[in-house]
Amino acid sequence: MEVTLLCRSKTEYLQESFEKLRKFDLDKDGQRDIDQIVEILGSCGAKAKETLASTNAANIATGLEQIIAGATLIRSSFDQDKITALLREVGSAYSKITELTQLSITYVEEHGRR
Repeated sequence: MEVTLLCRSKTEYLQESFEKLRKFDLDKDGQRDIDQIVEILGSCGAKAKETLASTNAANIATGLEQIIAGATLIRSSFDQDKITALLREVGSAYSKITELTQLSITYVEEHGRR
């Protein structure tokens, strides 16, 4: 019985709160905010539907195929062994630069404040 009353009072509270929200005209333009929101969402939905209806999926698929083929062509244009060697060199250089930077910071912290 208590749970039913609690649920009912919560439901009634929410219904009353929504009724108050439906009456708002916060921008004071004479039109209820809820009506404006519904109109805006409806307009956006209609435009989205028009956009999707006029979309040429075959052209999209063809374009994606061309992008993939182009990416594959670009990838195959590079010597993979040389790319691997470059990446190793860059990784090694990054590690050494990080080490030297940290040593410099430590040196400045220990000797630079005298």
